Amino acid sequence: MPETAPLTRSDIEAKIVALAWQDDEFRRKFVADPKGQFEERLGTKLPDSLKMTAHEENENSLHFVIPMKPQANLDELSDEELEKVAGGTDLYIGYTIVTVVSVGVSSIIAASGGW
Repeated sequence: MPETAPLTRSDIEAKIVALAWQDDEFRRKFVADPKGQFEERLGTKLPDSLKMTAHEENENSLHFVIPMKPQANLDELSDEELEKVAGGTDLYIGYTIVTVVSVGVSSIIAASGGW
């Protein structure tokens, strides 16, 4: 069986948003307990130290996430990494607090056949 590439944060978010738009009950549960929904859908326990928060936007609210500063020295990024940042493409999931854990989540998703 071919090995699938890790999902990016954007891939995971797109899947969650699509499901939330299709299924009001999932949206309600995910907003109330995003970590629980990940665990339920993946059939895997996530680390107890992991904190996940979901915010639901409406016509009177807009939410922004400022990712954790990468631990790598930004002066030493490769040309490919710089192109991803400059081009607005997602960096792989190890660059934010949620994303650090999402690397494991991505692996679990890939190993289990998807979200």
